[in-house]
This record gives sequence, C-alpha cells and structure tokens, in this order.
Amino acid sequence: MMYQPLECSQADYPQVEYQRRQKFWGPISLSLFTLAIIAIIGIAIGIVTHFVVEDDKSFYYLASFKATNIKYRECYGMRTSKQFIERSHQIERMMSRIFQHSGEGRFIKSHVIKLSPDQNGMNILMVLVFRFPSTDSAEQVRKKIERILYQSLKREPMPLTIHKPSFTLTSIDNKKMRNLLNSRCGIRMTPSYMPLPSFASTERIVQGSEAALEGEWPWQASLQLVGAGHQCGASLISNTWLLTAAHCFRRNKDPNRWIVTFGITITPPTVQRSLRKIIIHENYHKETNENDIALAQLATRVEFSNVVQRVCLPDSSIKLPPKTGVFVTGFGSIVDDGPTQNKLRQARVETISTEVCNRKDVYDGMITSGMLCAGFMEGKVDACKGDSGGPLVYDNHEIWYLVGIGDLPDPGIEPTSPALTGRFFTTEPPGKPVYGLAAMNYY
Repeated sequence: MMYQPLECSQADYPQVEYQRRQKFWGPISLSLFTLAIIAIIGIAIGIVTHFVVEDDKSFYYLASFKATNIKYRECYGMRTSKQFIERSHQIERMMSRIFQHSGEGRFIKSHVIKLSPDQNGMNILMVLVFRFPSTDSAEQVRKKIERILYQSLKREPMPLTIHKPSFTLTSIDNKKMRNLLNSRCGIRMTPSYMPLPSFASTERIVQGSEAALEGEWPWQASLQLVGAGHQCGASLISNTWLLTAAHCFRRNKDPNRWIVTFGITITPPTVQRSLRKIIIHENYHKETNENDIALAQLATRVEFSNVVQRVCLPDSSIKLPPKTGVFVTGFGSIVDDGPTQNKLRQARVETISTEVCNRKDVYDGMITSGMLCAGFMEGKVDACKGDSGGPLVYDNHEIWYLVGIGDLPDPGIEPTSPALTGRFFTTEPPGKPVYGLAAMNYY
C-alpha cells in the first residue's frame, strides 16, 4: 500500500517568525560554560586517578603459627592423604571466617602449604592472599592483617588454639607465592596469580562451542604422534610424568615418535616436550579395556606456572556418589567423527552409578570395579574421538583431583557387546559415557 503526502495550503498554516536571540555567548555565559567544562574535566581526572592510583592490587603473605590443641599425625606429612586434606580445609575455613567477618572484605584465599610436628602441638605454614589499595605498603597491610587476626582471637572461639607468640606474617612476592603453591597440586591460577574459582560450566565438548580459559585446566596435555598430529589427551601428575590411557599407544609405543604440548591450543603450544619413556599397565586388557592406564615420562621436566600445573591424585579409597559434578576436558571432535579441535574444550558431566551403567540397555555388565561412569544418560553432553586419555577431575574446596582417565577406544575397534557403538562415548541417546578409574596404587 502506498501513501500520498497530504497537501496543505499556506493559508491554513500561517508562517510564524521567531525572534533571533542576540549575543548568546556573552562574557558571563562564556565564563560559566568554561568553568563547567573545567569542572567536568576535573571530575573525570579524579575518577580516572581514583581507579588508576587507588586500584587494588594483590598482597601475598607467608603465615606461620603453632596450634596447641592438635597433635601432629604422621599422615599429615603426605599432602594427598585424606587426613592432610581435611585438616587443611579446616584451617583454611577458619582463616576465611576470621577475615571475612572482619568487615574489611579484602581477604581472597588461603592455602595450607605444610603441617609439621611440634612438641606442644603442630606447626602450620600457609599462604594468605589479600586485595588492598595499591597505595598501601606491604608493611601497612601486614599490620592490618595482624590486628584483625588478634581481635578475632579475643572475640570468638576458634577450632584451633593459636599460640600468639608463634604467629609470624612475612610479605612475599607473587613468584615466591607461586613456588610455594607449586608444592600443592590441583591449584588453578589466573595470569595475575590470583586463585581461579571453580564454577559450574554446562558447556559441551560434543556439539559445544565454549573453549577453556588460559590456566583453567593447567594439567591438560596433548599427546601427538610425529607426522600424525594429536592422538590423545593426558594429565600432568608431576613435573616429569603424565597419566593417560594405554590404548593411546597401540599404534606406536616408541617414545621417540611422540611429543607432548601444554596450553589451551595445540598450535601454538605454550610448552612442548619430547617423551623419554612409555609404561603400559601390566594388566591392561584391550578386549575388556580393563586397566587402560599408561604413564609417559617427559624427556625434560616442565616448570610449573599458572598455565602448566599438576593435578592432584586422590586417595585410592575415594568413592564419588552418583550425580557428583565432574569436568572432562580435551581437544577431541565436537561432532561425531569430526576433526580434532585446536583449542581446549570443557564439559561438566555427572557421575553415574555402576548399577545403572551395567544395565542391559547401557553397557550390559561390562563396567568393572576399576571403572567409573560419568556423563548424562540422555547423551546431551559428551566427549569424543581425541579426548581419550584426558582427565576427569572433580573439585574439592578448589583443589582439583584426577578421578578418571578418558577411555575412548578408536572407532575402528569392533564392539564386544551389542550395547556398544564402537567407542565408549556416543552422542546418540542413551549416552554411554565411561571413564577408566585410575588404580592409584600403580604409581
């Protein structure tokens, strides 16, 4: 439909003449306008100065003190022991409560580094991280922290009795802090050396688009066969050893034919190493995929950083209940039989009970006591080809533990059960995700 303009006569709408204002920019008006501009610029400069000069920065301290109401136990000497972990969490929660209740709102994180014996109790060494204005000195911040701590000890009862004269607080730089935290596994740090908090991402690997952030999964490695590219994922468990799946080395067991890279992209890698040795689990059975575990030794050690870090190995008695949230990461395909991805991807999945996984419509009894099922029965989130050997991890108070190894046999392997589709992960419902649980007594 077209519209015609309405024609109106000049008589209907007589022309109105407006008086032109004279001398709009008189001396007084011009002066006021100039002052207003100067005031606005001054306010803007003040705001910028506030955020630039007064911007917060990180302060790191090494705290050492004695707890007199706890006796040291030999198992505290093993950082991966259940007893060390539980005691460390108790101490860290206490520190969090002390500083968060102070009203300062400057406390960020604490990490227990070491528990050692003392004739009157137990010595505790830990790192404390705070954020204060950049104009504050380390000494000023130290005095504030000590004041808050001493006031809290007077005001409310604590689970630990801290011997005040033993308390020392030493300012350290981020490099020293990083070196101390390197003695703790499973810690994720941002490029600015701030703790990276855990979050429940629901992004997928298969049919997903969300890639991992730098430093988010610093133990993830890519195993690459020279001339053939990425084959499998792997997990860094020390500065010289990787944990991966045994079936990744079916094509070639010669360590000289393999390289490993670290970082969120395969190309370019953040760090690259050659392999010196490959160790296949002596009880690996390719027909049943039992003990699908291998160790790979790096030819030269890696230096830990915010982008390369080892994951924690849990106590061998660990049992995750069904529907526990865990994360899987890898460079594998995002569509069925698609190409390897250059950028690391992540997916949050949930553990599934062995009873459910062994149903006839799922794996029909193939899941043994050495395996752990994880994923979703409806198949909405998945891992795929190229994710084999990669980590399945879970978060325990922002310390990450490796609980499984990606067990994804090559698609060309004939299934041993009608329930299988040629590989252990499938995007078609029902999803059939399975991760081989690492036998921790093997290390």
